[in-house]
Amino acid sequence: MSDALVKAMQLDLQTISIMIAAGSVVIGVIMSVLSIRNFTKSRQASVFLDFHRQATREFMKDMSEILMEWSWESPEDFMEKYGPRTNIDAYTKYLHIGSFFDSMGKLLDSNVTTASPIPESLAVFAMGWCEKVESLDSLTARWKQPGTKDSVKSLYLTLKKMGYRSPVPPRE
Repeated sequence: MSDALVKAMQLDLQTISIMIAAGSVVIGVIMSVLSIRNFTKSRQASVFLDFHRQATREFMKDMSEILMEWSWESPEDFMEKYGPRTNIDAYTKYLHIGSFFDSMGKLLDSNVTTASPIPESLAVFAMGWCEKVESLDSLTARWKQPGTKDSVKSLYLTLKKMGYRSPVPPRE
């Protein structure tokens, strides 16, 4: 074999191995992008199912009771009617529902999920909850640092932008 033929074959082998390496990198990037896209879709589905699991019959009943039957004139009136010293069952309902919507807002704030997987029934109740407990801001300020309800407020604003409305009639 001549030296020129050997050099040409080496060049071809080098070119081929470079092309294979470059092709492997491109295929790896494509597979990674597809994998991330599939993971994101499955994460959204998981969040959607988690929201549905939380919305048990008892949860919806408690939330409906708070939204439709409870009333108070001031934070002090709320504490007299539904506070931990006077009505521990009512108070635990309030904390349970409130912590759920706070967690939902925190998921949105931390970009773990978007509002799109929130079931419509929960989105509507979240709107009602946020409007109903808005008058209790001074209570939450006493319990925790300022900004306690920021997650709930951002949940409310996000859902409002999506066109959701509260099922609760305005206070008279």
